[in-house]
Amino acid sequence: MRSNRPPLMATWLLRHFGSSPNNDSIIGDLNERYRQGHSRMWYWRQTTAGIGATFCEQVWSHKLLTVRGMAIGWAVAILSRHGFNLTWEALSALRSWSRFWRHEWITVAVQVPEVVLAGVLAGWLVAKLHHRHQKAMVLACAAYIAALHVVWLLQALNPMIPFQSVPLYSIIYTISNIAITVACILIGGGIFSRPGICDSSERNCATV
Repeated sequence: MRSNRPPLMATWLLRHFGSSPNNDSIIGDLNERYRQGHSRMWYWRQTTAGIGATFCEQVWSHKLLTVRGMAIGWAVAILSRHGFNLTWEALSALRSWSRFWRHEWITVAVQVPEVVLAGVLAGWLVAKLHHRHQKAMVLACAAYIAALHVVWLLQALNPMIPFQSVPLYSIIYTISNIAITVACILIGGGIFSRPGICDSSERNCATV
């Protein structure tokens, strides 16, 4: 028997990633139409299309704000990468004279908090400076930083160097850092917090 309850995961995604100021109305309309007989597949299609469409609409309508949000993320990413490399060099130097520092978990234990803090800081700054368009700007920043890290990863995997010469654990470690960075930007930007309800002027928001 078909349930009248819409797919929870799809609703959750739209609630947290939908960038429209009328997001609650969109969810309510989709839920009503689902209960009138539309399929779960239809609901998922509408959800993913809605997330993409509202995001593109907000970015296109606020190009300068989007560039500013990405610039903030870029600045934090550059500083983070510089600190990350300095930490790597320092730990590598310590390995040359002490066996204690040759354990890989020490590098991970030091560098992962750096990645987490940088991601949270970038998301928080973007959210604070773009309060009226928080979701779209934070999502744009996260997407840009993810693309930036992928480019850095591809540069590290120089085509002139045989793939077999690059340790697999190093690739996995780098990809994990990318995923952690993006997740922390979203967390710092409040994407996973409980959505607020805004009045038509978008000036006053109250958490529900």
